[in-house]
Amino acid sequence: MSSIEKRLAAGGDSRGRVVSIFVGAVLLPSIALSVLSFNAVPKQAENLKISLKEQAKKVLYYVEQDLETTARAQALEAARVVGPERLLEGRPKVVRAALREGGLDDTMFDSLRLEAWAPVSEEKGWAEPGGDDVRALREALQGLDMPEVGGGEDSVPLETHGGEKLGMVRFRFSCDYVHRKLVHDFFESEFINPEEAWVIRVTEPGGELLYENAPTPDGRFEVKRVMSAPSFEGVVLLLRYRDRSIEEEVRRLALTKTALIGFIDVMLLAGLFLVYANVRRELHLSRLKSDFVANVSHELKTPLALVRLFAETLELGRVPSEDKAQQYYRVINKESQRLTQLINNILDFSRIEAGRKEYRFRPTDVGAVVRDVVEAYRFPIEQQGFEVEVNVAEDLPEIVVDPEALSQALLNLANNAIKYSGEGRHLALDVRRRGDDVVISVSDRGVGIPRPEQKKIFEKFYRVENTLIHTTKGSGLGLALVQHIMDAHGGSIELESEPGRGSTFRLVLPLSPGRRAGGPGA
Repeated sequence: MSSIEKRLAAGGDSRGRVVSIFVGAVLLPSIALSVLSFNAVPKQAENLKISLKEQAKKVLYYVEQDLETTARAQALEAARVVGPERLLEGRPKVVRAALREGGLDDTMFDSLRLEAWAPVSEEKGWAEPGGDDVRALREALQGLDMPEVGGGEDSVPLETHGGEKLGMVRFRFSCDYVHRKLVHDFFESEFINPEEAWVIRVTEPGGELLYENAPTPDGRFEVKRVMSAPSFEGVVLLLRYRDRSIEEEVRRLALTKTALIGFIDVMLLAGLFLVYANVRRELHLSRLKSDFVANVSHELKTPLALVRLFAETLELGRVPSEDKAQQYYRVINKESQRLTQLINNILDFSRIEAGRKEYRFRPTDVGAVVRDVVEAYRFPIEQQGFEVEVNVAEDLPEIVVDPEALSQALLNLANNAIKYSGEGRHLALDVRRRGDDVVISVSDRGVGIPRPEQKKIFEKFYRVENTLIHTTKGSGLGLALVQHIMDAHGGSIELESEPGRGSTFRLVLPLSPGRRAGGPGA
């Protein structure tokens, strides 16, 4: 194995190592993480469900507390309106009359009374802190046995403005007032529902609707709480999330996380595929380059061997006649031209790859270029038994081209026609005008090119999978150079070919230099 082939093989091994490292260090850990993540999704969904349930329960707990606080505040306000003496007396008619006098609903309470009270001065407004009345009250309270809060009534401490306790207000709101007004007013004016995220329904113990802030046709709620305070005894609080239920939220989370994990896995697999495809392409190019080195070596050896053979024959004076000597000189000259063409192809390809290829455009007689190419290579063509046919139309104008580049393109096409002609030893070149273009056709009766391969043959290093083609040496650069030359001239290359019936390549050159990229002189 040559040093070049060893380096190419080493490059392939290094790419294989890159793939192995990628699989071992990225793909396998990612798959393991994906499996763990998939397994964790149900647990995370369950935790979310529990968390949302607890949050909803807390909301209802705070709703109940706020309702009871509102009820105590209203009871305390009513107690102050009625006054401690009438509250202590505790007669319902007296209390209702005082409520009416104070502008309050006299049916709002089933009971409202005061326990453990001592007389205070009305002029001092529930007694001033530290006064004699407060001291008297304190002494009176010390002599009373303060009862426990009753099971059928709510209670709230009654205090002076200075914070001194006067006694305990016992109360129980009427069901009608609670159901008709208190609950409704609380939810409409006091209940804080950020962004209307929760739907609340309040019902009587028997299920009759008291209040709801949004309809729930199916009657499905997330959590339920039954109030126990005497004024609200048996009232049911129901809550659900407005946008989606807890089950739907949990399902959405599970689907989102599953989709995200799946998307990440797909991206990883796509990345691995792209790496694999790129490495495979690089390995293919490496093999093509290896074939290119071997083919170019053979292409160089053949003309060099002929040049050396005839040169040694001439040097040793073993030429039988002057005519034979002239023939040998012509062979040396033509093989030197073949070497020049091959080397020019390689150098041009190198310049194209480096972006340094330059063209020298000038008005040119295309027919003359074609004739010159045929005449320059007529001898080796005819020596191989080829019949050469050249047809050049008479009405061709000069067009702006690079004559050397055009000659190189024609030589590459003619060289391919000769190499792959098989038994059909015929080469035809035709030049004519077609509309605003000049078309140069190069035809042979060779092996032909299958249709699936016809686009690929213009790729660098590419060679058709064919027994005759693989036994014929070539660099794989000729048609790639022809394509580049035509692109630089603003033209195109057309191909008609059938396996076993030959091929026709057409170089289409525009008459107007403005159609060429960069214009004249580019």
